[in-house]
Amino acid sequence: MEKLTRNSIPGILCGIVILILTGLPGSLFPRIKPAIGLDKVAHVIMYAGFAFACLWGYRKQFVANGQHYRRKAIILTVIISIAYGGLTEIMQETITLLHRSGDWRDLIADSIGTLIGVLVFYLFFRRKK
Repeated sequence: MEKLTRNSIPGILCGIVILILTGLPGSLFPRIKPAIGLDKVAHVIMYAGFAFACLWGYRKQFVANGQHYRRKAIILTVIISIAYGGLTEIMQETITLLHRSGDWRDLIADSIGTLIGVLVFYLFFRRKK
């Protein structure tokens, strides 16, 4: 359990930051509306970082263990990240009292960010191996 906790710290810290940011009042964020929406770009970046951080804690095992371990780690990270994105959107819609609302498009941006973070991590450590 000690190893699980220590290796999970980067992902847990990143998850806490995301939870705090998604719980802040919407009025704290700029109202700029580029082509895709600044908020969607922020979601992609946050979840790319989250997925990368989740895998980063297990980077030694990722390099040392076989293909089966790597595939399992990537699938688990994708499931956890997308589920967390969905949970934060549900929480924004139901729990927060700070003028926040859940949006399915944010969940899509979260999912895209997750896939980008996993891909960047995989390419980085595939090269290292």
